[in-house]
Amino acid sequence: VVRAKMDAITKRYIQPNGPTHMYWLPFDVDRTTASYDWDDRHCPPPNIVVVNPDNGHAHLLYGLEVPVRKAPDAQLKPLRYAAAVEWALCKKLDADIGYAGLIVKNPLHKDWLVSCPQDEPYSLGWLSDWVDLARVDYRKRPADYGLGRNVTVFNSLRHWAYRAVLQDWQSYDDWFEACLTRAHSYNTFPSPLP
Repeated sequence: VVRAKMDAITKRYIQPNGPTHMYWLPFDVDRTTASYDWDDRHCPPPNIVVVNPDNGHAHLLYGLEVPVRKAPDAQLKPLRYAAAVEWALCKKLDADIGYAGLIVKNPLHKDWLVSCPQDEPYSLGWLSDWVDLARVDYRKRPADYGLGRNVTVFNSLRHWAYRAVLQDWQSYDDWFEACLTRAHSYNTFPSPLP
């Protein structure tokens, strides 16, 4: 349910990113030391840390100075780069790889403890300076993790579309509907793309 901003900010959980752009890289860290051990792991300071005071578990949010476009018309190269940085940072933080990042603890809600260790948003290049992209084995990255879902759907769809475009389509609308139907058939992740 899409809510008005004034209603959404009163909820305990909120969606940090819209359907077409990723403004935040959110990570779920299920440790009592989650609010500060990013520093011990030599990770960049999060822009926002939202902590559950009952168990110390936290959502770490990294703001992006330039949002990553993840709509169907997004460029694949920047999306792959963003997915690689996201995965490498997830591994370095030892964050929950099953977390889809769709909703986060709302930093404006009274139930959570909030800190903001980093004021400036990050570029993907700046975040990549904190991780070793060469040492991350992307073959072990789950296809249904974060931005990897967009890349997985795009790669699957493009391989089908390169062959299917040679068929005799009655109209562009027929071609578009066939592509959309096929894309939906690939979107079978535990937390599907919107």
